Amino acid sequence: MPPEFYDYELIQDKSAKLESESQSFHDLDGSLYTNDNVDVKAIPVVFVEGFMGPGKPTYWGPLEKIFASSNDNNYEKKSKDRQCIFVFPGCGSSLHDRAIEIFYQIKGGRADYGKEHSKKFGHSRYGREYSGLYPEWSVSKPLHFLGHSLGGITIWKLQQLLNSNTFPAHLNPHPDMIRSLTTVSSPFKGSQGVYILGATTEGTVRPFSFGAWLGRFVHIYEYLDIKWLRIIYDFNVDHWNLSYRKNWDFSSYFSWNSSKSTITSDKKSVEIIQETANTYCSAYGLLQCLYKSPWLNFVDNAPHDMTIHAMKEVNATSKTFEKTFYRTYVTSITYEDPKTKYHRPQFSFSLPIPCYFLSKNIGSFQFPENAPNPPVSSKEMYKWHENDGVCPIYSQAHPHYECSPDKCKHHKGLPEFNIDASSYDIEAGKWDVWEIKNTSHFSIIPAWYGTKKQLLFFNGYKEYLDQIDRL
Repeated sequence: MPPEFYDYELIQDKSAKLESESQSFHDLDGSLYTNDNVDVKAIPVVFVEGFMGPGKPTYWGPLEKIFASSNDNNYEKKSKDRQCIFVFPGCGSSLHDRAIEIFYQIKGGRADYGKEHSKKFGHSRYGREYSGLYPEWSVSKPLHFLGHSLGGITIWKLQQLLNSNTFPAHLNPHPDMIRSLTTVSSPFKGSQGVYILGATTEGTVRPFSFGAWLGRFVHIYEYLDIKWLRIIYDFNVDHWNLSYRKNWDFSSYFSWNSSKSTITSDKKSVEIIQETANTYCSAYGLLQCLYKSPWLNFVDNAPHDMTIHAMKEVNATSKTFEKTFYRTYVTSITYEDPKTKYHRPQFSFSLPIPCYFLSKNIGSFQFPENAPNPPVSSKEMYKWHENDGVCPIYSQAHPHYECSPDKCKHHKGLPEFNIDASSYDIEAGKWDVWEIKNTSHFSIIPAWYGTKKQLLFFNGYKEYLDQIDRL
């Protein structure tokens, strides 16, 4: 079904204008500049899905066409075609594990989750090996990133890891490898929706909650390890050793090919083989997982990382970098009930019925009085009630808990609908926030509906990237 109808007058005016023009993608790709005919090299853009995203490029729509260069009769070619890169991190994995996987999927090599991290949380140190989607990724050849929901905060985590000693020094990691970070409906401060679905402030999951049953389904799916099903949908949690192959097929532990070119040294080859052999000790049986999952019932997973208290810890040690351009799209589908002052969702074709009830509960959520260490006081909870069906708008704006002119700029609507859009300059190191009303968590990306709103969003995003590339 298509997303909800939207009723901004500016949107209607823009839509009417679009209907009178050609409907081809290239007609939607107008350049921000008309007096500069320089052939500019377009920096590739990486797309990152959110929680339980299937990781299929076709799911996003015909983005290759949308990001193709404009070359009409009026102007010379302004920029080369922009390469679109689609990554597929573990759809239920923690921010740390997802960020690690994205790095190696782009650069190439075997995913290394870190010795201390893997030992602390009980999974294998090494994951899958990747050939590299863009091996030349570096400070001199940075990338743009666009993430939806969990995907947005995964990129935020990746940039923090690039500023630490997480990745090998010979790969020259640096936060400036991310030229721009753009997010849509991302819970930078977490969401109370995760608590409603089963998370607790103690880092566990309520035994018979929706989250617990979803986790059990993932365990059964991974334990059966049916290869043709994994082609259709892959959770990418091999490092947790949940497959029956890790429990019964001992020969598989010695099947690594240490001669692959992405292995950088003999020492690393030995480490990988030894660590893989030791996987037998950390393989988890199905009954053990269904009773008390070592993955789900602790803190190294996506649901925990989307809680308010977990994101508080992440943001406490995170920073904004002065050479990266930050933009967030904040979506909202609720309205304030004049009697209760709580928020209720409006009707939307793009808001599934379960999310309708989730949105309603988010709009009136209060932590129980007996909840240990609630991350938000009852007096401050009103800030978290307006939401898009999954995430509160207070959480989506940026990681900072207070706004200030030197940290962020706030706007209403999509950029191309803003009357003064041509009068503002984008600034690196500052959060550029755009709040879009009457828009649900799933309206814009990543699912492709082919609506005018999506076309206008991607057209605006393309212009934004073109502007950055010219700086």
